[in-house]
Parts: sequence; C-alpha cells; structure tokens
Amino acid sequence: MPLKMLDATISTFDDVLEKFKSDAPNNKANLILFLADKDPSTSLSWCPDCVRVEPHPWRVDLRFKLTGVPTLIRWEDDAIKGRLEDHEAHLEHKIDALVAGK
Repeated sequence: MPLKMLDATISTFDDVLEKFKSDAPNNKANLILFLADKDPSTSLSWCPDCVRVEPHPWRVDLRFKLTGVPTLIRWEDDAIKGRLEDHEAHLEHKIDALVAGK
C-alpha cells in the first residue's frame, strides 16, 4: 500500500486535518501520529511532560484527548477507531494490529 504523509504544525493543523479527513475515505488505512516536536514559534516542545509550560492545543483538543506522546491514532468514518499511547506506540505487533483494524 503506498504511503501518503501530511505534515502539520500548530498553525497549519486544522487545514491539514481537513485535507486528511477529505482524503480518508479513499484510503485503506488512515493514521495520525502525534510527536513531541518543537513549536517553531517558541522553540519549545508542545509536550507538557517534556517542558513545564501551558498545555499545548493538541494536548487539550477534545477531538484527540492526548495523554502522552507518541500517540498513534487510526481514523475511520470521521472518527477515532483505535489508538496506541506512548507506552505501546513503539510495539510492532500493536502497530500491525492497529493498521489492520483489529
């Protein structure tokens, strides 16, 4: 299966998510990966566990309910259908099951 990636920053996330959602019905599997990258506008990590700052918008976004990073989310039918949190997002058998929709 060919892989199509869309990168988003804090400022582009909503637009990229809309593009992602519009393309999603045409794809076999749709995954969203949240990482603790640095916000280019502040040069700080958005992850509150990494830096003691105000909660980042993705962390408090009710659509995703992130509790840690990395977080890998399977997206289907305009909703979250599965997720792997930080303690399991690196386990190959868990990732395989998430991608397969199990």
